[in-house]
Amino acid sequence: MTQLHFSAINLSRTRIPKSLRKRDLFEAQTMVRVFGNASALLTVAMKNKQILLGLSRLFFNLAIRPCGNATNVLQCLAKLRAQIPNILLSFILLLLLGAPSEAQNAQPTEDNASTPPPELSSRQYLFGDWGGERSALAEKGITFDFFYITDMQANPSGGLQQTYAGWERTRGTIHIDFDKMIQWQGLSFHSTGLWQSGRNLGGKIGTLANPSDLVSQHSTRLDSFWLQQFFLRNKVRIRAGQLAGLDFYGNQEYGGNWLIEPLGYAFGNLFSSIFESFDPAGTPGAEILVAPTSHFYVKSAVMAGNRNPYKQDPTGFHFAIRDSPNFLFEAGYLTGKTYPGEYKFGGVYNGGKFPSPAGIESSGNYLIYGMASQALFRPDAGSNRGLDATIGFDYSPGDVSRENVQVTAGARINAPFARRPKDRIGIGFVYSKISDPFSNFGELLGGPRLGSEKAIELNYSLQVTPYFLVQPAFQYYANVGGNPSLSNAPVLGFRTKITF
Repeated sequence: MTQLHFSAINLSRTRIPKSLRKRDLFEAQTMVRVFGNASALLTVAMKNKQILLGLSRLFFNLAIRPCGNATNVLQCLAKLRAQIPNILLSFILLLLLGAPSEAQNAQPTEDNASTPPPELSSRQYLFGDWGGERSALAEKGITFDFFYITDMQANPSGGLQQTYAGWERTRGTIHIDFDKMIQWQGLSFHSTGLWQSGRNLGGKIGTLANPSDLVSQHSTRLDSFWLQQFFLRNKVRIRAGQLAGLDFYGNQEYGGNWLIEPLGYAFGNLFSSIFESFDPAGTPGAEILVAPTSHFYVKSAVMAGNRNPYKQDPTGFHFAIRDSPNFLFEAGYLTGKTYPGEYKFGGVYNGGKFPSPAGIESSGNYLIYGMASQALFRPDAGSNRGLDATIGFDYSPGDVSRENVQVTAGARINAPFARRPKDRIGIGFVYSKISDPFSNFGELLGGPRLGSEKAIELNYSLQVTPYFLVQPAFQYYANVGGNPSLSNAPVLGFRTKITF
């Protein structure tokens, strides 16, 4: 399946809700024929709310209800329809109304007669180039990214309970390069904000490694922003503002190829052990990076180690500095272009108070990590197609860190089929360990002796169009939460992502 396609002909064979009136549908299609671009499609979506709501119900009846009796797993996934937000339904509406007419019925004008707009299925963004305005802003140094992403997952057996959950996020980013805007060499500004909501499946199952790397807390928040300046022919960079530490220290080089948290984003115990800030709860900080050659760098930063960042700064605009700071360091080596790779080693230190299992506090805690990511096979020189592998570990003292060891390993196959150059297959493994002091203390209190959790993931990233991704995934947890008394838990689900 290489393209999603809906049409009024297909709809005529089904029962259409009363709210989806023929007159409204006709008017919407007429608007698309007249304007023939993404702006007209957006206007259709905004001015025809009844159509949008009707299509949402119709879509779920067609796509989900027929699968309702297949298995218990699919029944759980079917109930996730309430988690699909209106923004995804807008996408379906735009495909429905725009795909047939934009390709066949758009009227040429003086502006687009020589260069017709790209097909909806091939454009880079759902809303296109905005009549050239997006490219014009980029030439002035202003670029931005806006996307919606959601994970929908369920475990039919195992763990603390059997349930389903969905987590969704809408995120916007703007980057201003002052080299182009005011000819100030090396200066740039970056800012991100988001809205997110959903249910935490990992918390309900009891896993150490969360099945979704999106999950944190319901929030509408300014995540991060910073000013950065390069010096000495781009060999030195200074950055200051509000930073998410996990974006830069302990993050996965191939992050985004998996749904499971430690592989999809960064090590999952960095906050619980050392209170390193994370996306989307950035904290004030500053960083310096020195890259004497194109293959080697060292960087260091200091960031606020806020232990309850959502409460201490709920909107991201308070610039709150609370609790003891984190001091971060990383050194990295990058290999050549034919077989690119990155090898890095880093650490984080926090001088604050940390409790032992018995609640006795001591000063200071640290975490060290190492990562290696390398392209292993390329059928053609200079091609991105082939096999990549990654491995990583981290360690923190077990007397003050409950989950003190984590190991990740993964492989991805880029473009497994020649005709699908943007597709990927991902295979991953995550090992998470409860420290001996915490395990022993829990056993003294009458609980089970906790050990280590092992999890695997297999997924396929289907790039339906340049702006629409579907990624089905299967995960399997052994010793859920490190607890040998809990049954192993399979997790089935998928991710969707739309770039606007």
